[in-house]
Amino acid sequence: MLAMLTFTACSSNTDEAINDTPIWHVTLTASMDDEATRALSEGTGNRIIAGFAENDVVVVVDADGNTVGTLKAKTDRASTTIEGTISGVGTSDVLTFRYRSATANYDNQNGTLTGIADNQDYAEGTLTVTATSPDLTLSSNHVTLAAKQSITKFSFTDGTNDVSVKTFGIAAVGLVQSIAADATSTETVGAVTGTLTTAASDVYVALRNNSGAQQTYSFTIMDNDGNWYTGTKKANLANGKNYIATVKLTKLQELTSSSAVGTIGVVGGLPAIAISSNKAVALMNTGALCPEDYGKYYTFVNKTSELPTGWRVPTQTELEDLAAITNSWGAPNGVNGRKFTIGDHVLFLPAAGLYDNDPTPATGLSDVSIHGYYWSSTASSDDALALRLNFYEPDNTDSNISVGGDAKVNALTVRPFHDL
Repeated sequence: MLAMLTFTACSSNTDEAINDTPIWHVTLTASMDDEATRALSEGTGNRIIAGFAENDVVVVVDADGNTVGTLKAKTDRASTTIEGTISGVGTSDVLTFRYRSATANYDNQNGTLTGIADNQDYAEGTLTVTATSPDLTLSSNHVTLAAKQSITKFSFTDGTNDVSVKTFGIAAVGLVQSIAADATSTETVGAVTGTLTTAASDVYVALRNNSGAQQTYSFTIMDNDGNWYTGTKKANLANGKNYIATVKLTKLQELTSSSAVGTIGVVGGLPAIAISSNKAVALMNTGALCPEDYGKYYTFVNKTSELPTGWRVPTQTELEDLAAITNSWGAPNGVNGRKFTIGDHVLFLPAAGLYDNDPTPATGLSDVSIHGYYWSSTASSDDALALRLNFYEPDNTDSNISVGGDAKVNALTVRPFHDL
């Protein structure tokens, strides 16, 4: 991440051009506070601080999100020269200087500052073009690149002892999962997840929240021994700041056939809710780490490939029974989907869409936040089809939920069942 760029060298217009578009070679000096490495630090006054690594790229983007230039750091130090080209800009254009050029993805974090620096670090600032001839002139001799996320060092406790975290899911309204490479769009899915290489009681997480207000953050935590916990924390997190927070968790207890309907606990190693005296439904999709997380998508053939022992894809009848439970469209933590009221609790299935592979080739992920598609284990009389639960955003009615056919080659989400 680049904290400040100070422009000391002017650009020079070259004789190179593409379709009569001038290209300016640009050499600038860039400096930061006193940090000498790329790795993030917690800084002072809860500021996020970082430094350059050689060949770090600063992308220059115009107001339409088009990349108009790239500049590279020349050395691995706190103060360095960055050099590259800018083209296709005009007087009064507002240019955004952005680190990083690849898509910024806040999901799949590993709980360390180093991991954030490598994968979630994202910062930007702006300057205006004041002249383009004979040289490219900008509105200031420096630009500050502000961090576009907050970083929190979370500590977790059960009230008595520290909880050593192996996986985590964090959900809140407006929580951003990813930003497109040109930053013209963000994907707000309400959940950020991560898996630590080595379990730890202190976990660093980069969070970007578009809500701009105090939020309640919901946590789903698995420790190194496979125990599951839940908890919440209220906070107002500002971009460019780092925080320290302790979250008190509640350990989920084992579900049995004597558990009351609506009881939330653990069975077969996964968080679940008892929907009858002899059956439980997982609180999360297969491959997910919290209820708001979409998880993984499977074709009908490989739909059971990652289910833990004892868990299974539900039958057609079980999905029909689930659809008959009192339910409604909703958006807990800002994620659209279906809420099923079971006892005093709610089972949530996010509207995760599907990968439409029929006809091939795949058209990519579609219907996200509008439709939910969940496989059953039941094949259709048509060899190309199998049965699945389908629900979608209601128009004037809240009854848009049914079990029907889908192409086996399509990749859908799975919500597993377990016998008690």
